[in-house]
Amino acid sequence: MKKMYFWALFFSLSLFSQEKINQNEGQVWLGYMTSVKLNKDFSLWNDFHWASDNFFIARHGITYHLSKQVAITGGYAWGYLSTTNSEKLSRNEQRPWAQIMFTSNLGEGWQTQQRVRYDARFREKIANGEVVDGEYGFNHRLRYMFNIRKTLDGKPFNSQSTFLSLNNEILVNFGKEITKNNLDQFRASLLLGKTYDNMTFQLGYMYRFVPQSAANTYKHYHGLTLWINHNFKSKKGTDELIRDK
Repeated sequence: MKKMYFWALFFSLSLFSQEKINQNEGQVWLGYMTSVKLNKDFSLWNDFHWASDNFFIARHGITYHLSKQVAITGGYAWGYLSTTNSEKLSRNEQRPWAQIMFTSNLGEGWQTQQRVRYDARFREKIANGEVVDGEYGFNHRLRYMFNIRKTLDGKPFNSQSTFLSLNNEILVNFGKEITKNNLDQFRASLLLGKTYDNMTFQLGYMYRFVPQSAANTYKHYHGLTLWINHNFKSKKGTDELIRDK
């Protein structure tokens, strides 16, 4: 999986050496994520994300906690997407998904998270720039995320921690319908986080590099990001999982 990540990063960087059309856009990304602890082994996953003029996604699943460091989740998501011709959220998506998450503590005040996620993407087709109602195409998508966090006071994470979070993710498409560019997008963010008992707030900046369907055309999103994690019936402390579109 690390090979996939570095290959995709190298491929995306090589795009900058080509003659291209770059489009820069501002964006607001809001996310609300919940975890409901059922017992020591299982919890329910729900998250909701809206990115202005781009997408809305609602994702649901069930998590099996192999240990405090490793968790496996599977479920189903549905969403509405914009198109290259319109910022209106008019394109339906159905998305079964699964992931594995690894969390590690690197001494006092440091924490890393790694996530590998698979998306099975059923999206309404586009013909002549318009959504074809009820007709779906399909492709696979693999994602690798790496996150590192540091408490500002240098103390271990607790129910009142303030921290910085540096996050990046590579998303790569596969399937017979993917004929030009396997890179779906690259994301990087820097967020300031604060925990209040069973809630965590993160606010900051996200950059997204997204190749478009038109040849050598790329969008660069610069976004104000607010994510809220809310844990129910779980031990007090920092949020265990990062959830995004």
